[in-house]
Formats: sequence, C-alpha cells, structure tokens
Amino acid sequence: MKPVVQLSRLVLLQLGLLLFTCLSCVSALSKAQSGVVDWHQTWIGKTRWIAQLSPEYIVAATERNVLASINYLTGELSWRHLLDGPIDFASNTIQGVFTVTSKDTHIQYWHPVNGKLLWERYVGPTEKHPKQKAMTWGDGDVGIVYNNKFSKISPTGTDVWTWSLPEDVGLFHDVQKLSDDIFVISYDQTSTLYVFSIDSHTGKTLKKSQFPCHVKAEEIETFGNLLVWREKDILKWNKIGTSIVNTVDIKELISTLPLFKSVSSDAVQMIPYNVQAGLEVFVFKANILVNGATKTVAATFTVDPKGNGLKLVKELDVHESLVTIDMFNFYSTPFLKNNATTYTLEFISSVPSFESEQRTLEHNSDLLGDIVFAVTLRFRPASVFVVTASGSTLYYTDGKVQWSREEAIGHTVASEFIDLPEKKLWTQMADELSEGVEEQATITPWARYVRRLAVHSAELSQWPTWASERFAEFTASSAIDTLNTLNVFNVSKVMHLLNLSVPTTVVPESEPEVIEDPAEALAAQACFLNTTHSADNLYRDAFGFRKLLVSVTDTGKVIAQDTAAKGAIVWSRYFENVVFDQVFVVRTSAVKLPSLIVAIGHEDDGGYLVQHLYRLNALTGEDYISHIPEATEFFEPRIMTEIQIDKVMRLPIEDPEEKTRILVLYEAGTSRVYIYPDTAGSREAFKQFSPTFYFTHRNKQGVFRGYQVTEGYRGSLTASPVWSLELPESETVVALSSTQPDEKVASLGRVLGNRNVLYKYLNPHVFAVLSANKDRQTLKVRLVDAVKGAILHQTEHENVDTVHNDVRVIQSENWFVYHYWSNGPTTKGYVAAIMELFEGKDENERVKSKTFSSYDDIKPRVISSAFAFPYAVRTMGVTNTRIGVSTREVLFAISSNQILGITRRILDGRRPVDKPSKDDIEEGLIPYTAIPDERRVFLTHKREVSGIQHIIASPALLESTSLVFAYGLDTFYSRSSPSRQFDVLSEDFSKSQLLLTIAGLIIALLVTAPMVRRKRLNTLWK
Repeated sequence: MKPVVQLSRLVLLQLGLLLFTCLSCVSALSKAQSGVVDWHQTWIGKTRWIAQLSPEYIVAATERNVLASINYLTGELSWRHLLDGPIDFASNTIQGVFTVTSKDTHIQYWHPVNGKLLWERYVGPTEKHPKQKAMTWGDGDVGIVYNNKFSKISPTGTDVWTWSLPEDVGLFHDVQKLSDDIFVISYDQTSTLYVFSIDSHTGKTLKKSQFPCHVKAEEIETFGNLLVWREKDILKWNKIGTSIVNTVDIKELISTLPLFKSVSSDAVQMIPYNVQAGLEVFVFKANILVNGATKTVAATFTVDPKGNGLKLVKELDVHESLVTIDMFNFYSTPFLKNNATTYTLEFISSVPSFESEQRTLEHNSDLLGDIVFAVTLRFRPASVFVVTASGSTLYYTDGKVQWSREEAIGHTVASEFIDLPEKKLWTQMADELSEGVEEQATITPWARYVRRLAVHSAELSQWPTWASERFAEFTASSAIDTLNTLNVFNVSKVMHLLNLSVPTTVVPESEPEVIEDPAEALAAQACFLNTTHSADNLYRDAFGFRKLLVSVTDTGKVIAQDTAAKGAIVWSRYFENVVFDQVFVVRTSAVKLPSLIVAIGHEDDGGYLVQHLYRLNALTGEDYISHIPEATEFFEPRIMTEIQIDKVMRLPIEDPEEKTRILVLYEAGTSRVYIYPDTAGSREAFKQFSPTFYFTHRNKQGVFRGYQVTEGYRGSLTASPVWSLELPESETVVALSSTQPDEKVASLGRVLGNRNVLYKYLNPHVFAVLSANKDRQTLKVRLVDAVKGAILHQTEHENVDTVHNDVRVIQSENWFVYHYWSNGPTTKGYVAAIMELFEGKDENERVKSKTFSSYDDIKPRVISSAFAFPYAVRTMGVTNTRIGVSTREVLFAISSNQILGITRRILDGRRPVDKPSKDDIEEGLIPYTAIPDERRVFLTHKREVSGIQHIIASPALLESTSLVFAYGLDTFYSRSSPSRQFDVLSEDFSKSQLLLTIAGLIIALLVTAPMVRRKRLNTLWK
C-alpha cells in the first residue's frame, strides 16, 4: 500500500503544479466574471435622421456615422453599424435601408430586420454634391447622383439605367421623385434654374423647363413639390415641372398679422423642413423684444388654391423659440419652446378637413438641452422621438418620458476617474466635523453626543441591506465553488495528461457565461433627469473598485457615472453652446473637501473663440464656491475669457488654502502663461516650483519648442523659449508620446539573473516623436529631452506604410511601445516594438550625481526589440496600480472592436532570441516569439466595443488590480490584474467550506471538552 500512497501523492503534486501553470498564464477576466465586474454600454450618438421600419422599430442615422435600428417602445438597439464616413443620405424602402457616405461616395444597402449588408458600391469621389445625393422608390429601387450622372439601381445592386446631365445647364442641384417621374434640377449658379422630367422606368428625358433665378445655390430650397427662394423682400416659388414662378411680398404678407407689426420684412425667415408633396405648410418666424427679452413669433401659411398667393392657416403665440418642425401624416408640427421646462406642439394641416391640434411636452432644457430634432411616431397618444442639443435622446408619450438614452456619452472627448471618500469620513462630516466656528464655540458635549447617536442610529437602518448583501455573497460563493474550481481548466485534458481515468461526473469544459439583463443595461444608459442629487451614498468600497467616471463631451455635457452600477449616471450638467476639450481632477476626496474637477471648453461666438472653465464638485456636479477671501476675484466657479488656450498642464503642486492642484494655461499667440487659481498662495507655490518647470509646445508649423516660465512686469508670467526642434520638410509627425499622469514606480532597477542590476532611466521630461517620410517609406523614432531639446536616441525603420496604416505609441516608466505596419522583406504585417531606457552602458552602473539633471551630458542605454503583432491598433493604454509593484499591461484597442491586454513580460526588449541561458531562465525571460493571437487575454471577451479612441486606467486599493475604462463611441469598464490577484482571496475560494470547517471545529471542541475533563477527573480518582 505504501508505493500506491506515494504514487497518489506524486500524481496530486503534478496535478497541483499543472493547475498553477494554467492559472498563472491568464490575467483577463473569466467568462463567469464577464458582465459582473465589467460593463459595456453601446451608443449611437446624436441622431439626425430616423424612419419607421415597423410598428415597433425605427432606423436612425447619427452624427457619429452610425446606422442603427431601435425598438422605439423600449429604447433597445436591435442592430447597428459604424460606417466609414459621415452619412450624407439615408432612406428606407420595403426591401432595405439605403445609405450614402461621403467617403468616396460609398453606397450601401442593408437588410431592415437583421441589419446585414446586402450589397455595397464605391462610386468614387465627386467634385460637386447636390443638396440631395440619392432617392428611393417604394419597391426597393434606389437612385444615386455622381459626376453629373444619375443612376437607378435595383434592390439587388444592378444598374437599371443611367442619365447624364447636359453640359450647358450648370451643375446638379437637386433630384426629386413626384408620382412616376423623376425631376432633376440644375443651376448655372447665376441666372437660370433648369428642371428635367425623366421617366422613372426608362430613364428617358420627357420634358425640360427653365426659369430665371438670381440667388446663390444654397439659398434655393426644395419644399415638397415646390422650389422656393427669396430675392430681397419677395418670396418666389415654382411648382416643379412647370415654368411658372409665383411671388409674394413678405412685407404685405405679415402686415395683417398683429404679432408681426413691429417686425421688419428683413427679420422674417421662412423655415425649411422635410414636407410631403402637396401638403406644404410655410412656416415664417421672427424675433421680437418682450420686456427686454428676445422672443419668437411665428405664423403658418399654405398656397392659396384660388390664386397665386399664400393663405394664412394659423398665427402662433409668442414663444421663447421655435426649435424644429416635423411632418407626420397630414400635419406639419412646429415645436415651440415656452420656457425651460415646457414645449408646445402645434399640429397644423394644409388640408381643411384636418383641424389643428395642440399638445404640451414637459422637457427640462437646462438639464438636457433644447430640442433640436423631433419626429412624431404616433398621433394618439402623441408619441415623439426627441433629440436635444446635448445629444440626449428621449421618447415621450403624452408629454411624459417613457425611456431615454444619454447619447451624449457617445461624443465623449475626455474622461477621468474620481476616487470616492471613505464612508466613515462622510459620517464624520455629518457629525462634529460639519460644525462651523460659531457652533463649535457654543455647542455642549451633550448635544454633540446626541447628534453622534442620531448619526449612528441612521447608519443602523442600513444593517438589513448589509446583511442581505453578505448572505447573497455567501450563497453565491457556495453555489459556484466547485464549478469555478473545476472550470478554470479542461479537466478531461489534465486527467488524460496524467494518465488518470476521467471521472463519471464530467464538469463542462466551458465556463457559464453571464447573460446581461437588457432592462438593467437600458436603465444604466438612461439620462439623468433629476435636478438635485445627494452625495450621501457615494463612498468607496473595501477594495477601491467603486469610483466615479467623469466625462466631458463635444456637445456641452459633463457626466458622472458610477462604476459599481453598470455605469449608471449619478449626475450630469449641460452648458449651452460649449464644446468641451479637456477635464482635470484638481482635488481628490478628503474630509470636508470634496473632489473637484475643472472642465475646459470653448464656444464659437460669431467667429471669436471664447474659452470656458468650470470648477465643479465631482460628487454632485454643482458649481464649487470657494470660501477663501480671494474667491470672488480669482477663484470663480465659472470663467469665460477670450484668452486662446493652446495648452493646459496640471502641476504637482497645490494651492495652500484650497488644496487644489494648480493648472497652467499657455497662450501661444502672446507667449503668456496663466495659473488657475490665480491666488496669492498659488503664485507663491508656483514661484518656488517654476525654476524646475519646463514644457514643450508644437506650433502650427510643426516646430517643437521648449519653454521656461519667467516672471515679468507686475507679476505677469511669460513663456521664454529655451530650444526648438524642427524636423526635415520631408518628414511628417505621425505620433507623439506623453508621460502617464500620477504614475508610481516601485523599483528603480531591474534585477538580472546573475544578480546584477540595470538601473532604469527615469527622466520625467523624455517624450517620443515618431515621424514618417512617406516617399522613402521610413519611420523615424526620436527620444527628446523636453528640458534642453536634445535628441537622446533615434532609430529608423524602413519599408513602413504610414499612408494606409496609423502609427501608435504609449509611454510608461522607462519604456516606450509603438505599433506600425511593416512591408519589409522578412516581416510583412503589423509590428509592436519596445524601447527600454537604462542608466549607464554596463550593469550596476548609475549616474554618479545624487541629483539627476537633464543638463548633464548623460544619454541612456537603449534596449529594443520588435515583435510581429496580429492586429491593427486604434489606440493604446497602460495599466496603473497603487504603488507600481504589479507588472504593467499594455492595452491595445484593435480593429475588431476588442481590447487586448499584453503583459510587459511579453513586450520585453531582453527576451532571448536563441536558447535561453541559465541567467535568462533565472530572470524569468520568455524566449523570443511573435505576439500570440490569444483570445483569453481579451478584456472585452465576446463584446464588440465600437469606436474606441482612448483607454485610461486608475489604481484600486488592491495593488494587484487596475481599473480600465475605454471610450470613444461605446464605453467599456473592466478590471485588469496582470500579476493576478495576489493580495485578495480568489472568487473560487470556498468560503462556505471554511465556515463549515470552523463550525465543525467548534462543535468538536464543545463535544470533546467535557470528555477530556471527565477523563482527567477519572485519572485523578485513580
């Protein structure tokens, strides 16, 4: 029996070693964790066109070049496609959805139910584009305008016929389909409009008509079956297919309207919109002053069937503005803004038998933005699909919100993680730490004790929730303990390798995949509709996984999302007409000092750019009002300035009173430098810091210049040039790197297998400039010191394609990773290269000086290597941990809409090409190979995260874990543990078994203790 026991122990040891090997090679989340600790939000962006596909579904085209099908009863996406260019035209037919994108006039035909591409065609670039590029027929045929030609195409993608525009009639202006005929409109840009009637079945010209017109082409509108334009005070229109031009004097038209009496004819505008032929309702509006405020008056007219003039239908009341006009069935519907919270919908018809109706819509414009696009989908009850200026999308029924989607997130340009405070800090804030100076002087100890008791009593009310959560965790752990343990690897394969028989109870080889609840995902993507919010429940969890994600968009929104609630919106703010560019965290959470952010954007004010700076409480979104004496003058929560900000830098120093990080604003045109906040304390802190502060800026001509800040007259700050770097004219900069913010470096060197050390070259001023010579097909990489402008190292790669493939670069610690396409004789494909910088030429060699200075003539030792890479890359990021001990992971957003994580052990410049030596094995170096196509290291698993443009990372409280957020179009949040979670029990740890073991030991002690005492007593009696 003894040999058998030894053999069993040996087998168990082998099994344990194999299990450890299998576990240690995977750092991404398992399938069971997918959808639990990470989340993915799908967005389409700001909608600008929709059409109804069925009683439940609509198809939408957006400003983010997305075509999508939406269930308008629930807000859930059925399918979507991110196209390769702006969508110039979209229309639906019985057999499909037809789109035209401006990139090389790419036309596509999509299946209306499943969204599959039926056929596509590249027409090629066109010099001149008409107002309407294409049209569709009800039976599925489509038409396209290109290069002065019009082609009709069948639903299968074959040409039916092609019609060419004569040479002497100007350029294509528009194309319209009325009844069975097609009307092509051309304009000679000076005096004459031409209209050609074409048979839609044969493509033959049936009739040609022309009439005089003396306006610019963009001033001619196609309005149903009318061509409408304005010459001074005269409105003219032509019924398409005829040569008759009707006119009306606008001044006489409005003279009989009471609300227009104080309005000049020049101030009256006709509002064009998409109207059905034969149901044209003209809408005129003008702005007037009412008690010093600008208001809007409007009136609607139709063509008088008894004459050639216009007939009044309805004069609308005074409103704040007319935002948009929709056409539904027989009704033209102006959307009129009454105030910040209500809108009026006027359903007006040109058909006398259809009476006008009026509806009210409750909509918070201050929070969501004004309505800029609206489509009525049902008349009774009145159901309206609404898009706001910020991009928020809502569906109203009888004036109430049925569902919403915060599509402004699809326009995110910058994001930051916000650390939440500890719960006990908020408890203290609600207790004695919230006391003012006067209260502290008068409050009694008894009153303070009663208040503390009340706070603790309020916390006690949360105990049932806490207990239920712990019980749920316990039961879930008990249910999946065995499954998780066995599903980490393929049991049958391991048993086969060890020559053991497979047990009869076979565990499935694939892990159970969590099915996300669509309703939960839709709820997390809903707009924030509350005007007030309490931050009492915003506190971090035990491991620091819960944070806020604050994002700014180019549609004027600032949005905060909760990472622990599937990205649900905690608060949002809308700033009208502001295009945000950046966001900075200037203060993290501390007692009585909430986290602060500064959102920076710009506004185009009639050709002049006005810069906006907003300082907000990161936990509530409210304007942060400082209490320091200089706040009203230097630390306002909102600043608008005409200073043209070219670069913003966050410094590692703080304002001594508010404890906020100081921002430096650089204006290239005047070389002026400004600090924010500009208080006496901030100036003193900056004065001490400025001798070591250098920065780099690249001007519009592509020249790099280094600057140092000097103080001038009356304390003004100026950027004085120190150096300049101008690349050869044949080279174009294709990528730049920058240091990672708040990066921690745990080790100053790298221990080799022979116990020697390579010390890292940790110069915080180094950045990489990657430039391409497209004629010679070369890529040059330069490492530049930003203090003195010296090139520390440069290398050149030949046979690099930078015309059709982008170059990406990421920088961290002492290394750079860049990605490019190589057409080399030995390597044709994508390449990921790494450059590692070390001090000294030899091992154990360090800079002799105790203080490092860029002005010392010290160049780093560079170790580099290149690896074949399996994918195209759109952007790159790198993980970041609390103190920098864990191995970093380079994150690649690849062309298949996935995020790939490659550990630094793989991207290592010292990986041996030949057989590893003993020292290499001791150091843990992996033999040189190409980067494997390993799906298990996909952070996104099976999800497709479209349009990723940026990846950011933030440390958790656990050193092993980094929080990752990717954004662009979609948003994706996850955790990464490149060195595995060595500082916390794994999720497959059997907590139930541990508790049962403890309980068993306690019971055993209770049972055996009397027995032992009895035995001892009996022994004494003997």
